[in-house]
Amino acid sequence: MDFNLTTEQKLIQKATRDFAEKEIAPVVLEMEKGAPLPDNVIEKMAKAKLLGMLAPRKYGGTDTGYLAYIMANEQFSYVITACSFVMVVCNSIAEAINRFGTEEQKEKYVRGICEGKLMGSLSFTEPSTGSDPKALATTAVLAGDHWVINGTKRFNTLGAYNGPALVFAREGDSVHCIIVDKNCEGWSSSKPWDFMGYRGTPTVDSFLKDVRVPIGNLLLEKGKGFEILLKIISGARISSCARSLGLGQAALDESIKYAKQRTRRGSPIASMMSIQGMIAEMASRLEAARWLTYRTAFLREKGGDVLLESAMTKIFVTRTAKELADMGIQIHGAYGFTKDFKIERIYRAAKEGEIVEGSSEIQRTIVASMLLA
Repeated sequence: MDFNLTTEQKLIQKATRDFAEKEIAPVVLEMEKGAPLPDNVIEKMAKAKLLGMLAPRKYGGTDTGYLAYIMANEQFSYVITACSFVMVVCNSIAEAINRFGTEEQKEKYVRGICEGKLMGSLSFTEPSTGSDPKALATTAVLAGDHWVINGTKRFNTLGAYNGPALVFAREGDSVHCIIVDKNCEGWSSSKPWDFMGYRGTPTVDSFLKDVRVPIGNLLLEKGKGFEILLKIISGARISSCARSLGLGQAALDESIKYAKQRTRRGSPIASMMSIQGMIAEMASRLEAARWLTYRTAFLREKGGDVLLESAMTKIFVTRTAKELADMGIQIHGAYGFTKDFKIERIYRAAKEGEIVEGSSEIQRTIVASMLLA
C-alpha cells in the first residue's frame, strides 16, 4: 500500500471538512435536541456528490474510490455523526444495487439516490433478531407476478424517507433481498427512536403489511440475500470505523484545547506530566486506528473480500474511539460531565461504534471462526 494520499483524496478530505464546518456545525445543537438533519443539508450533500461516491458516473455518481469515501466519512463524523449515517446508508444501497441489480433497477434507484431524491435503507434487523439471518421472521410469498411481504424491521435508518429499502425476507429456508419502495401501500413506520448518541438521523421501526412488490424487484437471485448482506456489512463496518476516527480526532483536539486553556496554580494543565501522558496516548492510539482503517478501505477498493479484515478493524478501532473519549472526559474533569463541552457529546456518540453493524462480540465470533475454520 502507498501510504501517501493522492491529491484528489486530500482535496476530498478538506472539502468534506469545510462542508461539515459550514453546513452542519451550525445545526448540531438542534440535532442533539432531537431535530433531524435538515432537508436542505441533504440536498447540499447531493449537490456536492457525497451521496454517490461509490456509484458510477453513468448513474450520477462519482466512483471516487472506497478510501476517499471513508476519509470523507471521517471528516463528517468529526462534527456530528448524523451526516455520516445519511452518507453511508445512501452510498451502501446505491453500491449494492449497482453491483447486484439489473439495468432497470440501477436506472430507477441509483441515480435517484445520487441526486438526493431518494433515501435508501438497509432493512434487515428485526425485533427478535440482530445479526442472525436464520432468525428472520419477515416473509416474502410469491403470488403471481408479485412478492407479498409481511414483517417488522427494527432500527431502520431513514426508514420513513421515500426511496428504496433493501428488505431481507424469508421464503421457506431461503433468504431473499427485495427492493421495496418505502411508504408504498402497506408500509408504515413508528416514531423515531430516541438514542443516547446517533443524533440527527431518524431511525424507525418499519411495518410491512401485505406489501406487494413486482417480482422484478428481487435483487440478484432467489436465496442470495445473505450473500448480498455480507458484502454490504463488510463495507459498513469500515464506515463505522471511519465514524470512530472522526470522533477520536475530535476527542483529542478538544482535550488539547481544554488542557491549554484550563489553569492550575497559574499554569495550564497541559504542563502536567499526567495530562501530557494521556494526550500522547490518545494520539498514538488514534494514529494506529486510522492506518488500520485506511488499510482495510484500501484492500476493499482493490477488490478484496475484507470480511475478516473489516471485523478485526472494527473490534480495535471502535474500542479505541471509546477509550479516547473516556480519556478526554478525564482531562476535562467535572466539566467533561456537563453538556457545555463538546467532549460529553463525543463520549455518548463513541459508544455506538461497538454496537451497530454487528456488536464487538459478533465481530470476535466472526474473526475466531474464520481463523479456526
